Amino acid sequence: MKNFFLVFLFCHVFAFGSREFSDFDKFQGRWTRADMEERLGLFLQKDGRVASYFSLSDDALVIYNAPETQKNREAEYELKLAPTKNESGSYEKKQKSLVGVKIAIDPGHLGGPYARLEERFIDIPPSLERPEPIQFDEGTLSFLTAVYLKILLEREGAIVMMTRDQVGKGVYGEDFFDWLKKNPDLWKGEISLNKLFRRFYNPLDLRARAAKINAFEPDLSIVIHYNSHEVEEEYSSNHCVASSNYNLVFIPGAFCRNELVEYENRYEFLRLLASEDLPRSMQLSSEILREFNHQLDVPVVSKIDGAHYLDKVCIKVEDGIYARNLALTRLIHSPVCYGETLIQNNINECINLNRRDFVIDGRPCSSRIKQVAEAYFAGIKNYILL
Repeated sequence: MKNFFLVFLFCHVFAFGSREFSDFDKFQGRWTRADMEERLGLFLQKDGRVASYFSLSDDALVIYNAPETQKNREAEYELKLAPTKNESGSYEKKQKSLVGVKIAIDPGHLGGPYARLEERFIDIPPSLERPEPIQFDEGTLSFLTAVYLKILLEREGAIVMMTRDQVGKGVYGEDFFDWLKKNPDLWKGEISLNKLFRRFYNPLDLRARAAKINAFEPDLSIVIHYNSHEVEEEYSSNHCVASSNYNLVFIPGAFCRNELVEYENRYEFLRLLASEDLPRSMQLSSEILREFNHQLDVPVVSKIDGAHYLDKVCIKVEDGIYARNLALTRLIHSPVCYGETLIQNNINECINLNRRDFVIDGRPCSSRIKQVAEAYFAGIKNYILL
């Protein structure tokens, strides 16, 4: 099944659009070795074995398509480096308004009828303290947050594109069950619908989201998610409350072992090294995280919260800001902030998010969603204007 998955996904890579290393010719001679070392160390190289796909000297950064070709010095692409730092073009003048700024928003997941397949929902049964059940899903939360953020941004003159236009609908051209009927080989044997959705269909939907964003050519991109915190192993975070509550954001980077095997990933790796997308993602995400903490009155994640996956697959850049090689942090060609606000199954937060004291897009929802959208909005304004 693993080999079939690799072949299946490979067949869909070419539908994403042609990428050529010659796209980076415009960056020839722009950066120094010190610039490259800084980006590699701070953001990009989670695993030392990634270095078997490139070499770095005072004169050039060289990309190889396999460790064997590095040994034989068979370059796939060479980016020439500058002997000294070139300051020209490094200063970006801030704008005086949001008028004309192009902003892409991706509301994470699908929600609605697909929340159970995605395993992105909260369903906490009644208790002595809470006579009513708590039920909501992340896809709906993120969609309504995006709708309200879009309203705030467009009032200021920004040009805003949302990747999906309704709850329960993704971006990939085919509904999951229609797609499943056309791919019967995928569900032969004992494999659950949840695994089929998350392992096969969701990667296609994520690629479709990135392609839609890149076609829009935004000045910046926002990926909206809400977080959850794992509880004891025998329980599920979908059904049990946690005491932790925190904010964090992801930016591009943290390539791990074997993640440069594919041509497309090497292309994106070099894009992040050569373009301004990475440092600008850092600036954007720093401003947004600051507003999360201030407006939501929830701190950044810390060691005592026990979110161990952050150490395993991420590079900590600053408190609450982590480089992570997710599909959308890697494939989106603009500065990107991938927000993970709040802990949905936190004891108090789940009650907040379950309220019905506000309306967005004709849907009764929690005013906490409005607060999250306002925090994104303030962070974006700080990044663009200040």
